[in-house]
Amino acid sequence: MSSELMNTQEIHEFGLQMLLQHLTEKGYEVDFAQPSKNEIPHVVAKQGEQLIFILAATDVYPHKGAITDAEKQALLEHAQAFNAQSACAYLGIANADGVVVKDKELCAKAFKNAQFYTDFSGLEFIHFED
Repeated sequence: MSSELMNTQEIHEFGLQMLLQHLTEKGYEVDFAQPSKNEIPHVVAKQGEQLIFILAATDVYPHKGAITDAEKQALLEHAQAFNAQSACAYLGIANADGVVVKDKELCAKAFKNAQFYTDFSGLEFIHFED
């Protein structure tokens, strides 16, 4: 196994892979996935005829990804222009070797080519307040 750590873009892309797998398993049709962390939205999906714009954030144990209010606002405005729903996906990853041996320090190491456990509770739908 490589001892080289993933950078933040690689962690984002790994989280996107986990999110796309989740969406597919839940019956969503994925139209588009954006690998760049700086572009909004990260994923465009459909559930039936409903278009959904998704912003994803991934971080390494003991954290989950975070999305700022400004990012949420940008997502909401972009989605509104397309009559789409807006959702956020907060993901956390933990190095599987660290989980197995109960080593919290190792859990927090996002080594390239390592195996990971993913902490993801599903999509959090957001909307403008009335």
